[in-house]
Amino acid sequence: MIGRDAGAISEGSFRPIQVDAISPPPPLIAAYLEHRAFLLRLLSARTGSAAEAEDIVQEMYERLAALPDGGEAVANVPAFLNRMALNLAFDRQRSGSRAAARDGEWLSANALVDGPEPIAEAPTAEQVASGRQELRLLRDAIDALPPQGKRVFEMHKLQGCPHAEVAASLGISRSAVEKHMAAAMKNLLKRLGRRLE
Repeated sequence: MIGRDAGAISEGSFRPIQVDAISPPPPLIAAYLEHRAFLLRLLSARTGSAAEAEDIVQEMYERLAALPDGGEAVANVPAFLNRMALNLAFDRQRSGSRAAARDGEWLSANALVDGPEPIAEAPTAEQVASGRQELRLLRDAIDALPPQGKRVFEMHKLQGCPHAEVAASLGISRSAVEKHMAAAMKNLLKRLGRRLE
């Protein structure tokens, strides 16, 4: 059990906390805080977006707070704040226009358009994974061919050599090349089924 005097503070031990007077903000920050609601309305009307206006007003504060002299040299503070707000809104609009133009150029160069929506030509992640799997299966099926049939298939199908050139290179007849190709295609169809079609 806690004693009666355990939580008591003796008169001699109590010292009031001394708080330094909070220095007032620089004049430019004080004017910003005073006119913030007006700046929000001005920027909302200018940009058509309350969220965009809020972002610009926040950016204004960050820039004003970063001024080395606190903006003491500014003669007409309200005009300065209005001009700064409108300049930042204009900069964002110009940046957005440039980004939209850049994106439009990229889309026209890299995407198909079917109706109102662009269709990207780049394959999806699933298509890439599926394609890699199909390629791996095909490579495994080719590797499983008999050695001579594998060489004939690779030279004809993968390297694009005509039958006569394959025959001359391997020292076999043209009919032997055709037989190896027929056997290779039969084996690949058996292993891969419809994937090969």
